[in-house]
Amino acid sequence: MQLRVTRPGFITGIKALKAHEGIPDYDVNRDATRQEMRSFVCGQCHVEYYCGPKTTLFYPWINGLKVEEIESYYDSYKFEDGHRFYDWKHAETSAEVLKAQHPEFEVWSQGTHGKAGVACADCHMPYMREGALKVSDHWVRSPLLNINRACQQCHHYPEEEIRKRVETIQDRHFALLGRAGAALVDMIDAIKIAKDASASEAQLAPVLEMQRKAQWRLDFVAAENSMSFHAPQELARILAESIDLSRQAQLLATSLKATLAVAPK
Repeated sequence: MQLRVTRPGFITGIKALKAHEGIPDYDVNRDATRQEMRSFVCGQCHVEYYCGPKTTLFYPWINGLKVEEIESYYDSYKFEDGHRFYDWKHAETSAEVLKAQHPEFEVWSQGTHGKAGVACADCHMPYMREGALKVSDHWVRSPLLNINRACQQCHHYPEEEIRKRVETIQDRHFALLGRAGAALVDMIDAIKIAKDASASEAQLAPVLEMQRKAQWRLDFVAAENSMSFHAPQELARILAESIDLSRQAQLLATSLKATLAVAPK
């Protein structure tokens, strides 16, 4: 009945992450505490990873768990033909972009609960009584559906106040996510206009690099399933960077289009 990790991707990924943190030869099933395992068993799947035809499945944690640290690893990763890693090419701009999966483990690790040692199971599988036994609730679900046991064991506030706090965080996040999405669409439209105006690959290269970065950040946040609750400040930071990069790329593409319009034929 002991908790254990079985997925090779996580075993390799967490070993690389611990090596980055200065802990050599880390074996998760040997070295992790029981409380850590109450998150690691979830982190086997609720993570960012690559699984596809281009290379063997891997978790991109060699440089750390933050969005820019994962991005730096992807930027340095080369396929067998020497080409830089990408998940897919954007149909309208031809940018080589990244696709986030569902990085709950990475985002949780940046939030106040993760940093305080609160495990996934503490909130999503809170303890309950079965007769004389104290066991984890195996009805894995949102803590908002079980506020009494999932939240009020630590947060001694009325249930409705806790619910409103969470919903406020998530509503604000959803609004910011929409603004980031609008900025991304405006950027893509501007790039397409510049491309249709015969901008060269060399001219578009810095714009497409910004698209890669902006789209990766937006997708990283959108693919994470807590609607920011796991780490509100961190995801707000990431969305702010995405909006900034999208608007920078939009301005650069627009100025490029204007330059091409007045250039001698």
